Amino acid sequence: MSGTRAADSPAEQNGATPRLCSWTEGEPDENWTLRVTLPASHIPAEAAPGAEREIFVDLNGVTVRRNVPGGIMARCSDPAGVVDGTDGTVETDGTDGTAGAETTMYSIDLSVPRGYRGALRFLPVPRGLEVADRPTWLDVLERGFVPTGHYGLRVVTDMRRKQVFEIAAPDARPLIWTGGDEPESEPSDEAGDGLPSTEEQVVTLGSAPRRIWIHRPQRGPASASVLVVFDGERFIRGGLLTAIDELVSPPSLGIAVDHAPVRNDGPDEDAAIGQRADDLVMNPQFCDDVLALVQQTAPDVTARTIVAGASYGGLAAAFFSLRRPEAFRGICLSPSFWESDAQGRRIWDLVPSRTDSGPNGIVEESETQKSGAHTSEHRVTAAPHPTFCVDHGILETAIADSVAEATEEFASRGIDIAPRPFVGGHEYLWWRELMLVRLAEVLAE
Repeated sequence: MSGTRAADSPAEQNGATPRLCSWTEGEPDENWTLRVTLPASHIPAEAAPGAEREIFVDLNGVTVRRNVPGGIMARCSDPAGVVDGTDGTVETDGTDGTAGAETTMYSIDLSVPRGYRGALRFLPVPRGLEVADRPTWLDVLERGFVPTGHYGLRVVTDMRRKQVFEIAAPDARPLIWTGGDEPESEPSDEAGDGLPSTEEQVVTLGSAPRRIWIHRPQRGPASASVLVVFDGERFIRGGLLTAIDELVSPPSLGIAVDHAPVRNDGPDEDAAIGQRADDLVMNPQFCDDVLALVQQTAPDVTARTIVAGASYGGLAAAFFSLRRPEAFRGICLSPSFWESDAQGRRIWDLVPSRTDSGPNGIVEESETQKSGAHTSEHRVTAAPHPTFCVDHGILETAIADSVAEATEEFASRGIDIAPRPFVGGHEYLWWRELMLVRLAEVLAE
C-alpha cells in the first residue's frame, strides 16, 4: 500500500509557506520517495542560480558529488493558488510579488532508505557539472544555504558551522539527543549554558598549541572514566556537555579537544583542517600527549579513559586503544579506516603484539609518559586486548567498505568488533546522537 505522509506546520496549513518535503511510501521493502520543492522566491539573493548555475539538493549520503546530475533540481513554472503537498505546486505570490502570477519552482524526487536521518541543504553548482573534485566541492559547500521561510523543520549547525535542515523519514527512530544547536554560543563557562564548571585552556598537544575545554559534571563519580572528545568545539556547540550532565552515571571529567592551532591573535581556523589530519591520523606523539594531559588533570582516576571521535576522530579513537590498550578505550564513529599512516600502514597493522608489550602485557611507555608524575602502571588496569566500538552509515560507501575490511583484519589478529550500521551518510546528526548513546553504554559496564 502506498500513500503520502508528511506533517504540516501551522504556517503550511495556512498556506503562508509551501511544504518543502513530502514523503511517499511504496511497498514495505521499498525506499521512500522524497519530493523536495523549493520556490525560487525563497532562495537567498546571493545564492540565486542565474544562467550559470543550477540548484543541487545536498541530502547527506543520498546525493553525492560523484554524480552531480542526480541531485540537480528541475526548474519549472507553476500557477499559484494550488496546494496539496504532493505535486510540487504551492500557494504563494509570484516572483514579481503579484498574487496569482506564475511561480518559479525547483523540484526533485529522491529515493531515500527507510529509517533515514540526515542533513539537507541546497548548493548552487556550476551548470553542467558532472563530477566535482574536492577543491571544487569545498568551494560549492561554502555557498550552501537553507531557504528563507518556516518549513516546520529543525535547523542544525553542522561540523563546518553551516546551517542545515534535519530531515527524518517518517519511520526514523526518535532522537535521544535533541539539545544544543546554538550557532552563536561559545563553549565556555559564560556561554549561558549553565555550565560554571567548564574551564577553557590552551595546551600543546602534538605539534601545536590549541584550546581544550575541561568539564567536571556535578554528579560524576570520582572513580568514573575520563572522557576525551576530538573536534570538541563542534560537539560542545551541539550540546555535548549538557547531555553528559544528564546521564545517569556521568564521567568523572570531560576533556574536549580543538584542532585549530592557537596563534598570537587566536585560533587559526584556516590551519585547522591540516592540523586535524596531523593530530588524528595515527599520530603517536598526539596520543602520548593526550594521555599525559589526562594523567595530569585526573591523577587519581584508575579507569581507562574513553576517547571518542568521528571520521578522522574515529580513526584516532581506535588508534589510541591499539597503542595504549591499558589506558584507552574507543568510541569510533564513521572511522576513516581507509587511511594510512606516514609509513603506509593501515590501522590493523598497528595491533600490538607480545613483543610490543612490557611486563604483564602493558605496552611500554614513551619518554613523555615516563617523565610524568604518574605512570600508567600505577594508575590503570591492564587490558588484555584493545577495546573499541564502531558505528558507520550505510550510505557512506568508502567508510563502510573500509570498516568491513578492518573487521576481517582485526579478527585475524585476535580483536573482534561488531560494527553497528546506521541509516545515513557521513553525518554529524548521527555522530552526536551515537556518541551519547555509546558513552552511556560504556559507563554502565
